[in-house]
Amino acid sequence: MSDVASPPVLNPHRRIWAVAGPAIASNTSGALVGVVDTWAIGHLPSPLFLAAVAIGAFIFHFVYWGLGFLRMGTTGLVAQAHGARDESRLLRITLRAIALGLVFGALVLALQRPLLAGSFLFFQPTAEQAPLVDLYYSIRIWAVPAMLIKLGIVGMLIGTQRATIVLGIELILSVSNAGLTILFVVGFGWEIRGVASASLIAEWLAAVVALVIAARLLGAGPLLAAARDRAFWRLSAFRGMLAVNAFIFVRTLLLLAAFAIFLKVGGSLSPVILAANHVLMNFITLAALGLDGVAFAAEALVGEAKGEGNRRLFARWVRLTNFWAVGLSVGYALAYWLLGAEIVNAFTDLPEVRAAAGPQLLWFAAIPVIAVWSYQYDGIFIGATWTREMLWTMAIAFTAYLIALKFAVPAWGNAGLWASFTIFLATRGLAQAVWYPFLERQIARPAPE
Repeated sequence: MSDVASPPVLNPHRRIWAVAGPAIASNTSGALVGVVDTWAIGHLPSPLFLAAVAIGAFIFHFVYWGLGFLRMGTTGLVAQAHGARDESRLLRITLRAIALGLVFGALVLALQRPLLAGSFLFFQPTAEQAPLVDLYYSIRIWAVPAMLIKLGIVGMLIGTQRATIVLGIELILSVSNAGLTILFVVGFGWEIRGVASASLIAEWLAAVVALVIAARLLGAGPLLAAARDRAFWRLSAFRGMLAVNAFIFVRTLLLLAAFAIFLKVGGSLSPVILAANHVLMNFITLAALGLDGVAFAAEALVGEAKGEGNRRLFARWVRLTNFWAVGLSVGYALAYWLLGAEIVNAFTDLPEVRAAAGPQLLWFAAIPVIAVWSYQYDGIFIGATWTREMLWTMAIAFTAYLIALKFAVPAWGNAGLWASFTIFLATRGLAQAVWYPFLERQIARPAPE
């Protein structure tokens, strides 16, 4: 456990970027899996392929984000154990996250056909799209256990401020996926099968690397000793982690429902609009994951301050990470404002998809600066394990989203859909900002495991 010691003493801004820089790079690298898939499929001769991948990929976003508490809950609890210098608790939290990843991965595999049937019932793909979605899903579903194992280990690494190692893992994932996608789709002509197979192989490679790293950092001996301890596996021993994760899980279901509704409504307008929105949403996700890099720094640093019981330091980390998050969001917004049309044109040569994306480029550029507060406060709330409050603020935002959809889409079509989604993101950040001061006053001692 000596390898999970505190990082060297740095000035505050360097400490933030010691986590945020590698986290931004790793998140962006991970997001390139979807971007490369979109590029490869976007140059096939029909928008049906792009629309099918949009649906298939969302199913895996649903699983990955829905079970994202394995990363988020682990980061907050590990950061607080790290701040309290409780290395034994840190090890137990990490091993439980890995164990939960295996359990949930096995459960998803067992329920893979009902999950696909439910997705088809919700999205109602066309007769031409359905077999393509089925093919993509049936291959990539076997990567789910690997994805979930990696989540718990990444949570530990972020919580102990080892974001550079996360970057290495994500680079292995994205580079291997990109190379295999190009080989399978462009080289072998496997189309949908090639995209799914590349993701499957890359995810398992990244998970194996993550497991090796965890064993080296935490010590294979202590991990095996904890795994052999019957008391470790009692449900009561998982209670603290499950309590934190339950609120994150429900909150994430609402978030996924918002994205699912966005996808469904876009698809109901036309397959071309669905394809155009998928291209734009890939880059919205890319910006979100980049901004999440600063939020990851907030998770680790405010969690550590809470573990120490230091309210003044906690507030300072909030102020400093907020400053950098806003600055980064302006950078993304400017890049999308200046290069939006070029981005769309680079990722699809289908004229009808380009035409459908064009009117939404204003939303495309505005969303990073509007949504930054929702991403940043997520990081703060996760680090402090204020997960109940995350759920309530998400519920408020989701309600505002549904109301906006009811009036905006009938009036303005796809522009109304993007406006409603922007309202959803803005309301999340505003609700959290209003709630935050009341929660900060409660900081007194570390949360229980």
